Amino acid sequence: MATNIQYLAKLSECLKTRKGRPFHMFVDMRTWQIPKSDTFAQIKAPIKLDRRSQLSEIWLEDDATDADHIAAKFSTSPLVNLGFRLQRTQDISDFIKHCEQKADVVALEYIRTWVTT
Repeated sequence: MATNIQYLAKLSECLKTRKGRPFHMFVDMRTWQIPKSDTFAQIKAPIKLDRRSQLSEIWLEDDATDADHIAAKFSTSPLVNLGFRLQRTQDISDFIKHCEQKADVVALEYIRTWVTT
């Protein structure tokens, strides 16, 4: 669980560095699971990410991904007013195709590297 919290804290800091510049988010959610612990259950404060300049988001998932609870917040939370719809896929080719439309050449090479490892 500490890793998940550290990741979200780092993501929040990264989004702050965007300083209003538009961005796309490509997320590898394969094997994502909800931590089954008392500590996780006690966390009440929602994590807030500054996504006002975000243009798109796509998740690469697999059969083990347990992220419906997160995805539901995209469409049900009154606090989330995004100008895009969350896209989800289990197909690596679809994921790469989406990235090709949004990312520059350097980012695309990096994405291809981590998607296949």
